[in-house]
Amino acid sequence: MNKTSYITSLLLVILLNILFSFLGLKFDLTEDKKHTISEDSIEILSSLEDQIFIKIYLDGDFPVEFKHLQNEIINMLKSFKLVAKDNLDFILINPNSNNNNNQRLELFKQLVNNGLTPTDIEIQSVNSKSNQIIFPGALIYYKEKYRSVNFLKNSVSKRPGENINHSIESLEYELISTIYNLINNNIDNIAFLNGNGQLTSTEVYDLTHSVLQDNNRLSYHYNVDEFNLKEYIVDSISKKVNISKQISDLSKYKVVIIAKPTIPFNTLEKFIIDQYIMNGGKVLWFIDGVTASMDSLQNSSSFIALKNDLNLDHQLFKYGVRINSNLIEDLRSAEIPVVTGYSNNMPQQSLITWPYFPLLFSKYNHVISKNLDAIKCDFISSIDTIKNEIKKTILLSSSKQSRINASPSKISLGILENPPPISSFNKPNLPVAVLLEGKFESVFKNRILPKEQSINFKETGEKTQMIVVSDGDIPKNMFTAKGDPYPLGYDKYINHTFPGNKKFVMNAIHYLCDDIGLIKLKSKEIKLRLLDKQKINNYRLLIQLFNIIFPLIFIFIFSVIVIKLKERKYV
Repeated sequence: MNKTSYITSLLLVILLNILFSFLGLKFDLTEDKKHTISEDSIEILSSLEDQIFIKIYLDGDFPVEFKHLQNEIINMLKSFKLVAKDNLDFILINPNSNNNNNQRLELFKQLVNNGLTPTDIEIQSVNSKSNQIIFPGALIYYKEKYRSVNFLKNSVSKRPGENINHSIESLEYELISTIYNLINNNIDNIAFLNGNGQLTSTEVYDLTHSVLQDNNRLSYHYNVDEFNLKEYIVDSISKKVNISKQISDLSKYKVVIIAKPTIPFNTLEKFIIDQYIMNGGKVLWFIDGVTASMDSLQNSSSFIALKNDLNLDHQLFKYGVRINSNLIEDLRSAEIPVVTGYSNNMPQQSLITWPYFPLLFSKYNHVISKNLDAIKCDFISSIDTIKNEIKKTILLSSSKQSRINASPSKISLGILENPPPISSFNKPNLPVAVLLEGKFESVFKNRILPKEQSINFKETGEKTQMIVVSDGDIPKNMFTAKGDPYPLGYDKYINHTFPGNKKFVMNAIHYLCDDIGLIKLKSKEIKLRLLDKQKINNYRLLIQLFNIIFPLIFIFIFSVIVIKLKERKYV
C-alpha cells in the first residue's frame, strides 16, 4: 500500500459523489421515505408552464429546531427542482439582516400583509438571552400571481418539538398545494347549507379559514359560500313559491355540506337537495341521531336524550343509509374532568373516561380515513346501511368494545361512579361514517311533486357520491373565553387537539371534489427521532470519537479493498 493508492481511492470516492450529484441520483434509505416526493407532486411539478420562484424567509441565527426545519425545506425544494428543472428556483432571505430599524419594521409589515405569520423566538448566547422575530414561511410566485405559505404549525396543545415535527410532516403538502393553487385556473365551488339551524360560520371558522393561518383550510382550495335553502322566491300576489331558481343556484356548487342541522327540513327543502343530488351534486352530511349536549349537564347531573327528528329519515333511507336514534357508548373514549373529592373545602377534579365521547381510529383502507389520527366525537349514533344498488364503504366505526343506548335514554354522570360491566360492551365496530357512490334514485319518485312547472324533474340521478356522518360536532370548533376559535378538534377539558377531526373533514371534501392527490400528501407521516439529551451528556466523548474515527476507518477499509482488487488484477 503506497501513497498513490490512497490518493487514488480518495479521488474515486470524491468522483462518485460528484457524479451522483451531477446526475441527480439519490437513494432514500429512511424508513418513512421522507426525502421521496409523491407521484402526485411529480405530476404537478412536471406540468409547470412557467417558472415558480420561491422566497424563503427563514435564514439567520436561530435555535437548532428551526435550523432543522430550514434544512428540511431546502432538501424538499432541491427534490422539487430535480423534477421541475429550470421551472423552479428558490432563495433564502434573512428578514432581520437590515440594520436600519425602520426599514426592517417596514419589511415585517409587508410580509404580514402578504400573508406570512411572524413568530417570536428566544435566542440564547453564552452570556445573554434575546428575542427575535422570524418568519417561518415563504412567498411563491408564478406568472403574475403569488401565494404565501406558513410552514410552522403552532398548536397550543403540542410541545415545540412536536410542532416542528408536524411542520416537517406537512412540508410537501403545504408547498405542493400552494403551487397547485397557483397554476390551477379551475377552482371548485362548495357551500355550507344553512336555514335549518346548521353550524354558523364562526363554528366552522377553523375548517374554512384556519386558526393557524396555514393552507389546511377550505378557503385556500375552494370558493366557499353559504347557501340558505329557505330563500325561495314567493309571488307577492299569488303567494306561490318558486324553487326553480334555488335549484339552479345550488347546481353551481360541486359539494354542499350539511353540518349539524337542528330544525326539520320541509318538503321544498328536501326536494331542492334531492334534485341537486340527481343532477350530480355531492353532499357531506353531518347529522346527529339524537339531541344531546354536555351543556345539559352543567346545571344537572343528568338529562334525557331524544330522537333528533329532522324529517330526513325517509330521504336518507332511500339513498342507502339509516341514522339510528341511539347513542354509542365506547370504552375507547376521551376524558372529562369530574369532581372526585374535596380538599380544604376545594373541589378536586380527576380526568375520567366519558363513554359518550368515542375516539375513532379507522381500521379501513380507504383514502379518506386511512392513517388518520384519533377523531373525537360528541354523542354519536350508529348507522345502518340499506340494501340497494348504491355502493357503500364504511369509513369510520366504533371500537371493538362499544354498545348501544337507545333513545329516549337518560344520560347521567352516575355512569362514571357505577360503570356498567365491560362484558356489556359487546357491539363492536358500529358504523358511524359511510361513503355512498352510484346513481341515486329520487326520494320523490312516484310521489306528488311541488307545483312548479319550470322544474326539469329527474327521478334517477347521474353518478355521484355522498358521505353520511352521524355526528354533527366533528366539524365544529370550540372557543376561548374571549370568543376566539380554537383549532378544530381542540378539547378544552384535556387541553389537547385531535388533528384527526380536521383531517377527516378535509379529506372527505377533497375526495368529493376529486382532489385525491391532496389527501395523500396530507396523510404523509414522518417520525421525528429526537436526541436523548441525557444520553448525549453521558456519552459525549464516545459520540465525538465515533463521528471522527468511523469515517476514517471506512475510507481506510475502502482503500484496502480497492488496492487488493488491483493487486489481484495484475497478479
